[in-house]
Amino acid sequence: MITEKGQLSQARRNWTSRLRGLKIDSDNLRKYGVNAPQYAELLWVGTKDVECGLKKWSSKQSAQVVDDWPVDLVRPLREWKAIGCCLQHWQTRMSWEETGLIDQMMSWIREKGKVDRLSSHEEVLQRYQQLDHLYEIVLAEQKLRTRKELVAGNFREEGGILVHLGPDGRPYFGGKGNHRLAIAIAAGLEYFPAQLGVVHVSALNSLSRYRNCPVLPSIPIDGK
Repeated sequence: MITEKGQLSQARRNWTSRLRGLKIDSDNLRKYGVNAPQYAELLWVGTKDVECGLKKWSSKQSAQVVDDWPVDLVRPLREWKAIGCCLQHWQTRMSWEETGLIDQMMSWIREKGKVDRLSSHEEVLQRYQQLDHLYEIVLAEQKLRTRKELVAGNFREEGGILVHLGPDGRPYFGGKGNHRLAIAIAAGLEYFPAQLGVVHVSALNSLSRYRNCPVLPSIPIDGK
């Protein structure tokens, strides 16, 4: 897609991610044992289980274990503008222009010069056309492909939909992958692939239930 990194940038990120993952994985293994969370590991998340999200931690903090949870930042998914607008488009056939997303993107571009590697109205329109094409593919296949399926050599699920595991193992959208999460919801997928975000200490024992998709063959948790 137009918003994917170029080959050189992707290769650089893969190398950096492997180094970061080696350190984080080693630290977590020492602290939490063989079932410890791993950096950027692939999770399989029940689509209907994700009811809320919060924007606090970045994907670079993947596999970090926390003992506090910012309940004041938690918001229902439909309050996330990009997700709500995408669902209006795919579920009610509202045009992209009518959802307000095109105008919002152009406003950000005028302010910042470039957003998500987009810098013109034409590129914004192309992006949303590509999202429509992706939605049709997902609807037909009834699955979202993993990052490794989409990008050769991608490190684990880095760049995927970010999902944090909160108290008692409840999944929370982490604010990255709005459009893909909206596609999973609109297409009625039972599960979707996600990149692990942070893990609440009470969710450590819940990790195992996210590591394999019930409707797919088992995948090694190291995802290498």
